[in-house]
Amino acid sequence: MPDSPFLRPFQQGWKILLPLAIGSILLAKRFPLIAGAVMVLNALIALTFRDPEREIQTDSELALAPADGRIMRVETIWDDYWQREMLEIAIFLAIWDVHVQRVPVDGRVVGQVRKHGANRPAMTSAAAQLNNQLLTYYESPAGPVTVNQITGMVARRLVNWTPVGTESRQGDRLGMIVLGSQVTLHVDPHSQPLVWPGDVVRAGVTPLVKFR
Repeated sequence: MPDSPFLRPFQQGWKILLPLAIGSILLAKRFPLIAGAVMVLNALIALTFRDPEREIQTDSELALAPADGRIMRVETIWDDYWQREMLEIAIFLAIWDVHVQRVPVDGRVVGQVRKHGANRPAMTSAAAQLNNQLLTYYESPAGPVTVNQITGMVARRLVNWTPVGTESRQGDRLGMIVLGSQVTLHVDPHSQPLVWPGDVVRAGVTPLVKFR
């Protein structure tokens, strides 16, 4: 299958969707109700692999949301890679949210770290410390930036399409997490937050912070 930004989500999804589709067909004759339930489940899961086009309004003074979802927390944390305090904004992705992540700033990928861990519920703050994670580090005109893709109880697969050395543009597709999850953004601690817990955001569209 050709490597295309538009096909990448499907490339991750067919391994889940195809077996469920085959299962519903095999069950249809003897267990029609179960087959129907499997088909509905398959349709719901398929929604998580959608990848709508977004009109990106680039702005070097802003960091855009790396993920669709709801803001969980806005706080100052310690970033081990950059060895400094940074402002963290955490986003919870429900199963119905778009699961493709986007690059929040113009910048160059200078590092990636995959951490193996647990599969705690993604809506908890503990997930950011204990769960499987894939951290991507950017050098940007606004300073160092980190995007952290985090698994949940259901989400187990972290995918990133921007290897080290990639020159990324704000709003580019970064990767995806298969099923509900959490994504965090780390930026300069003096940045001005533009969102607060409970706010709904869209990847590549909603500004999260204004750089100072």
